[in-house]
Amino acid sequence: MIRKENILFSYDHSLESQHLYKYMKDRGFSPFLVEGGTAEIIYQTSLKRPDLLILYDSPPEIDSHEICKILKGQIETQSILILVLDGKDAKVEKLEAFGLVADAYVSRFLPVEELYTKVYSLLSIRELQLQLLESEKFAALGRLADRIAHEFRNPITVIGGFAYRIKKKHLNDPVCQEYVSRIIKEVNRLERIIDQITEFETPAKEEYGYVDLIDLLRDIAEQFRAVIDATPGRKIDIEVPENNELPLIRASLQGLKNVFSNLLENAIEAIPEGRQGLIKVQAGMDVEEGILWMKIQDNGTGIPPEELNKVMDPFYTTKPYRIGLGLTLVYQHIRDLQGRVDIQSEEGKGTTVTITFPMVLKAPLPTPMK
Repeated sequence: MIRKENILFSYDHSLESQHLYKYMKDRGFSPFLVEGGTAEIIYQTSLKRPDLLILYDSPPEIDSHEICKILKGQIETQSILILVLDGKDAKVEKLEAFGLVADAYVSRFLPVEELYTKVYSLLSIRELQLQLLESEKFAALGRLADRIAHEFRNPITVIGGFAYRIKKKHLNDPVCQEYVSRIIKEVNRLERIIDQITEFETPAKEEYGYVDLIDLLRDIAEQFRAVIDATPGRKIDIEVPENNELPLIRASLQGLKNVFSNLLENAIEAIPEGRQGLIKVQAGMDVEEGILWMKIQDNGTGIPPEELNKVMDPFYTTKPYRIGLGLTLVYQHIRDLQGRVDIQSEEGKGTTVTITFPMVLKAPLPTPMK
């Protein structure tokens, strides 16, 4: 399941680029067009950090040698895949001499189907690279989480045990009772944090079964609506589609409850008090790609651009009394289902979280609603 949005396309208005761009759009891709010369392409690539740069080499406006030299020479952009649609042997040799080359060179005059196949192949390679990096990162963090939980649990248990004994022994001392109650409260909070860390290191192994995503989301939404209705100053509508023609997915029911509860809770917290809030759930499937998708969209405060790439990192949070494992656990669980999580946000306007799941062959359909 490759990402279809994070592509930069150097558009030179030639028939070849028009045909490839249209061909990709017809297959669900949304490339960002860059019209300009070498400097503009380098600037936009550095700014947007795409998975793939499709580069039509059209001298004198575009110098693919200079583009590769700069992008592959910078730590921030050297992992971006570059496909040069030119195929001039002299230019390739020139680039190879510098050791700063594109990831692939093909003739721009090949049939559009072959060009598309090359693009798809490179994006598939990119997806595998990202999965490998994430697996290595999570494995290392899992080992760290295990060490943290082991080292902290015993002393926290001792502190909590002695605090309860002091509280019981000094029942008639109100100052002592207040201080010890605070200690116990913080100990309980630390124990919950350790439980979260332990869940991150060894997620609960629930029995898998077929789950109706829409039915599950309706139940979770009802629970949150009850909380919202009981909270003064909160006006938030949660819309979940009624008609469900999606096939069921094979997953842990409790795991998905945790995933969607976390996402809905984040969406609610992102909507300021006094604003008429709206959380909209959408769902569908892409038979050609073999995926089911769900989107949870809110009209909250949004996420600043500098924080967007960090929100799923373990222990990253901007909220008081949180440790920043909520979205990390969401990501981990969806990844275990061979799915993916993508977040798009615009500061001041809201956030959309898209989750995709692989479509299971011969999965049953949901029971029709009566």
